Amino acid sequence: PALMITNGILIEVKEDSLSCVSTDLENTIKLDIGCKVVKKGNAVIGGKKLISLVKQIPDEEIKITRKDNSIELKCQNSKYSFIMMDYDEFPKFPKFTGDTVLTIEGSKLKKAIGKIKFCIDPEEPRPHFRGGLLDIREDSLNIVATDTKRLSLYRLLLEKGEQKKCKCLLPYKLLSILPSLVDDDAIDISIGKNQISFKYKDTYLVSQLLSGSEDFPDYEKVIPDESKQKEIFIQRDTLLSTLKRISLFTSDRYNKVKISFGKNVAVFAVESPEVGEAQEKMDIEYSGQEQDLAFPPVSLVEFLQLLEGEQVRFGFTSEKTPVLLRDSQQADYLYVAMPLKLE
Repeated sequence: PALMITNGILIEVKEDSLSCVSTDLENTIKLDIGCKVVKKGNAVIGGKKLISLVKQIPDEEIKITRKDNSIELKCQNSKYSFIMMDYDEFPKFPKFTGDTVLTIEGSKLKKAIGKIKFCIDPEEPRPHFRGGLLDIREDSLNIVATDTKRLSLYRLLLEKGEQKKCKCLLPYKLLSILPSLVDDDAIDISIGKNQISFKYKDTYLVSQLLSGSEDFPDYEKVIPDESKQKEIFIQRDTLLSTLKRISLFTSDRYNKVKISFGKNVAVFAVESPEVGEAQEKMDIEYSGQEQDLAFPPVSLVEFLQLLEGEQVRFGFTSEKTPVLLRDSQQADYLYVAMPLKLE
């Protein structure tokens, strides 16, 4: 019952503005709204019902009044009254002590999160695999995620020397909330000992950080050296549609597509005793030695769906070492996947 209070929204009216605060104890969001203030005060009311109502009220002026143990909302021909929750039980806004380490365009941050989030396993027992690594460097911001079988990295170039170097682990839930809160404008990011805050226009988000950023794998050692790889360039759409068709023949027990690279040809094959068999051949430019690789098809499909370029670089050295996929033209978005054992 004590946690029921976190279902509420705290409304605080100050001299010239109204702020709404919502929290799940790990993430706290505060939004300031300009308004005409008659009297200062505060109240906590049920969040879901309030949000659902406000969404359906026409875009017109709302008058909010406190009466005994209820809050009344009035607009033109309508009047609604919510029973108040216990203000004293509502968690206090987290005290945040941290420096602004970075200001970044919201559109860029949203894009980076969208590109790496699929590699996080929120159920993983080890905390350093349950979130995304934010690695701020002198001239770049790297956002990285891995579930130990695959890794994605998105690099944003920054103006050199303006920010402090810093590493922290962003929880999966924060990465789910943040893109829906911001648009394309600038966001100030501040990082404290175990908290991170995002200030955007009149919105302020404070989140707990995951512990264990020091245990996050040294991701640069995981990324294969491209100069030592054999490489093939394939049309993204062609590869994606081939994998989607052939994956129809996989099942939970037989979830493997075998890719055989030979002279100027790639053969994609699935054999499943439960479903059947499928094989597709694709013309490619390749003159190296023959190589067989195997993957769960979804691990390639998920990355290819996020890739924007027309051509993908597919780099490999052997069936036992990670492959590296990226856009053929730019290397700021990388994907590393470990092949499955061949039969």
